[in-house]
This record gives sequence, structure tokens and C-alpha cells, in this order.
Amino acid sequence: MRAKPGNWIFVTFAVLLSAVFVFGIHTSGQAANKRLKVGMLMPLSGPISIVGVGLTRAVELYFDKVNEAGGLQLGGETYILELIAEDSKIDPTVAAVATKKLVYKDGCRFVLGAIAPPVAAAIYQVCAKAKALHLITWIDAPGLPGDVSAKKPYAVRLCVSSDAAWEMDYDFLRKTYPEAKRLFIVAPDLGIPIDRAKKIAAERGLNVVGVELWEEGAVDFLPFYTKALAAKPDVIQAMVSAQAGYQLRTARQLGFEGVFISDAPTAPDLILSLVGPEGSHDVISNGMDMNHATPSMIECMERWKKKYKEPFFSDAIITWSEAEVFVQALKKADSVDPMKVVAAFESMTAPGSFQTAFGPGHMGGGERLGVNRVVVRPMPISRVMNGKVEFVGFKMPVVDK
Repeated sequence: MRAKPGNWIFVTFAVLLSAVFVFGIHTSGQAANKRLKVGMLMPLSGPISIVGVGLTRAVELYFDKVNEAGGLQLGGETYILELIAEDSKIDPTVAAVATKKLVYKDGCRFVLGAIAPPVAAAIYQVCAKAKALHLITWIDAPGLPGDVSAKKPYAVRLCVSSDAAWEMDYDFLRKTYPEAKRLFIVAPDLGIPIDRAKKIAAERGLNVVGVELWEEGAVDFLPFYTKALAAKPDVIQAMVSAQAGYQLRTARQLGFEGVFISDAPTAPDLILSLVGPEGSHDVISNGMDMNHATPSMIECMERWKKKYKEPFFSDAIITWSEAEVFVQALKKADSVDPMKVVAAFESMTAPGSFQTAFGPGHMGGGERLGVNRVVVRPMPISRVMNGKVEFVGFKMPVVDK
């Protein structure tokens, strides 16, 4: 995940929350035989510290849950989970130094992070040398630096990238808007597999009439959407961007009244709040409508409200779910040995092998990335229509095509 203005996480809650978190990581627990130290790299200072702190707190909350239940029984020992968070500052060099501290000084055998591909790549380099497992929390697109591969034995991805939602989004588009044929794509210049999107669209009778790529740091989308509207599209897709709300607002101001797709996990209510009810129509979103939260998501929210005074950070459900999956892999491995945990992950390829906050999940990625080390779990899909969010449901994404 990139921590630049073009990235979905960058904006999602920075515009919702203005409070500065008073942050300290200390996972509560009971007396136990041993402690399993888990490191985490997130931006805990700077312009997106709200994001980094929120995502880190979610893992802390899940570890609290495990510790309150007595910890984990692994290999005949009882372990209390201890989270040690470090500030990545969205800088690969800083992240590398912090990762060395986590694995060599603190003794962490597992490290979670990050939200920028270069930072994730830096984390892995240190983890691999130390034989610690890097648990990837986000990636913009498969195959980017920092993602899993057959050449990276110490990496597991706990998230689904946004491109995995394209099939479900285009299927919903064709079902709901059968007359919409002309699709224009606006995407960050990150190496997103646009050709794959064109192929998926063509298979469903959609014609991609143009593509505009914007460089990281872009804040003015008027030039891109002026070009997009010149192609007379029926549908505009904003790929992998938390700025989708701003982009939709720009498109509506230019007179676009067609369908708008946001494939990032940006909450649909945020898009509504940014654009307003008049412009919030015919929007397809892969963000979670928290009015339809699952029991696990509700537990995350309730624990947050009990422990922190700040408003709930909705994207916390993502890393809460990732921590949930990690704990299940530990249990299956019955070990704290990173390679045994990797083997446990790789063995869970059958549907429903583990539970996530979004529903039953399993491991995939073998066909596309060469290793079954990518979490595959349901992704939400909603529609914003007439200023209201309509929750469509959860769909299983396509990871291995």
C-alpha cells in the first residue's frame, strides 16, 4: 500500500478524524510462561499518523482478546501476545532500521506492515536475513515490490488487493446497468494491471474507451477527468484510490452523470460525505458499509470504544481481521517457528480453512504469484444511490486469474 495522496488509506480517515491520537502500544495480558513478540511497522507520526495508529490499534485490540482468554497454547507452551510498534515514517530507510530493532533487539519473529510498497520491500529484506516472517498488511497490486513471490520464503500477504474485485464489480455493473458499455479508467501510475482490467471488461461486453494515469502526489484531478469525459464514457472507474470521493466530485462538477466505480476499500459513507447527496448516485464501492458490520467487526468497534476515547477508525476492521487470520495460522502450526507458520498458511487452501471478519477465507495466489500465500476472503460491495448507501453483500474475489 502506498502512503501517498493517491493511496486509498491516505485520505480515507484523515478527513474524518481531526484528533491527534495519544498513542502507546502496550498489550495487556495475564501472567504466562512466555511472550510471543510481534512487531508492526506503520506511520505513527506525520500526515497519516491517524491511519497508522488506527491500523496498529486494531491489532493490539485483537491481541488483547487473545490474551484475555489466556493466551495461545502452542507446542505445549502458553504464549501471551505482545505487540511492539515502530514508526515507519513512510520511509524505506527508516523502516529498515526499525525492523532491525524489532527482530534483533526485541526478538520479534513476526513483523506486520506496511502501507507503502517500498517500505514493505525494506521490511522483507531485513526479515529474510533474520529468518523472521513478514506479514504483509497491504499491497496496491499483485507483483509489486514488497509482495509475496516464490523467491520470498519469509513473506505472507494477509490482504486482498483491489484488482481482485474487478470481476465482481463488472458483473454487478452489467447486471444493474445493462446499457452501460463504455468504460474509462482513471488510475494511479503504480503498475496496476490495466491490461487485465481491459480483458475482464471485454469478457463482459464492456469497452475500455480510455485510460488516464496520474502520478503520485496528484491533488488536482480536473485535467484527468476533462480527458475522461471527452471520451463520452458511460462508466468511470477510479482504481485503488482513497481520493475516489474527490474524483467523483470532480466528475460530477464537469457534468458526468454516469456510473462511477471505486474499487478501493474506502467506506461508501465517506464518498457520500465528500460529494453530497445530489452527486452521490450510481456509485459502486468496495468499501464496507458499517451499518451491515459482521459480529467480528462489531466486536472490534466495541473494544475500540471501551479502550480509546477517539472515534472508531473504520478501516481498523482490516488489520483486526488480519490479526485474526494470523492467530489461526499460529494455532494450526502449533508452533512459533516462522517456517512452520508459513507451511500452515500454505496448507489452508480449501475454502473455509479459516475465519475472517469478512467471512470464511482461504489461502490462494499459487497460479498467479507462484505461492499460496495470499489471504482470500470475501470483499464487500455497495451501491450509493440517491444519497443513500445500499449494501449489496459480500462476494469472493478472484485472486488466481
